[in-house]
Amino acid sequence: MELLRLVQQSHWANLTWVEFVYSPQDPDVRPRELLMHIMDGERVWFERIAGRPRATTPTPLLSRDELVRGFQENTATYRRLIGEELPRVVHFRRDSGEEYHATVQDILLHLFTHGYHHRGQLAAHFARSGVKYPNTDHIHFLLVHKL
Repeated sequence: MELLRLVQQSHWANLTWVEFVYSPQDPDVRPRELLMHIMDGERVWFERIAGRPRATTPTPLLSRDELVRGFQENTATYRRLIGEELPRVVHFRRDSGEEYHATVQDILLHLFTHGYHHRGQLAAHFARSGVKYPNTDHIHFLLVHKL
């Protein structure tokens, strides 16, 4: 299934960026904030899907190991949702207060594009500094994994 391949690619890309950003750790906090934002954004949506929306609160920066564990947990949640809940409609309130609804499948697609967007910001951050950064696009993933 295509969504499972996107889960696999996103997990690989996120872990690749965690290793790059934390080894050696960039003195600029922004790359760590972006990785945290990707991981925590997934969690916020998973909580909405489960009917347990949380109040938005700032989350402290996580260590490399905490991020790896968080992305692994999120990957397991993606797989469970894909296996059981794609057509289910989720009703939620956006941060703007607006009531809205979407299928679990559409929420997951939103999360994949959200991750791509912020990994692109990571790439731009390092490109501006002249630092060679990892290629984590989908085609490269397919080539690396010979899929």
